[in-house]
Amino acid sequence: MSQPRILVVEDNPLARELLVLVLEREHYKVMEAASGAEALDRVTGEEFDLIFLDLGLPIITGAEVVRRIKSDPCTARIPIIVNTAFDPDASIVKDAIAAGADEVLYKPADFKNFVPVARRFVDKRY
Repeated sequence: MSQPRILVVEDNPLARELLVLVLEREHYKVMEAASGAEALDRVTGEEFDLIFLDLGLPIITGAEVVRRIKSDPCTARIPIIVNTAFDPDASIVKDAIAAGADEVLYKPADFKNFVPVARRFVDKRY
């Protein structure tokens, strides 16, 4: 049985490190990306079961990353959970949902809250 693979996309190194540690403790294989461009490169070259994606990324926003991943038939099936400190009515949040984000988690969030979401989207396939 293979280990579920999760991509964590977060430009804040501390937040990224903490989320990776929490998910690895739950026995997920976690890969990291610090930017939207890096996330798109990783998704093109590797298979993932879930993506946790910060919306507030510089240059290529999280909403644009969602749009590109969901519009590619090779990657469209990957669930994407966006996390953000933006207000639920912010245009970037609405754009991410319209682009196909599967769920939105709002900051500040306890990193342990990501585990039940991962279980819901990933564990049922393993």
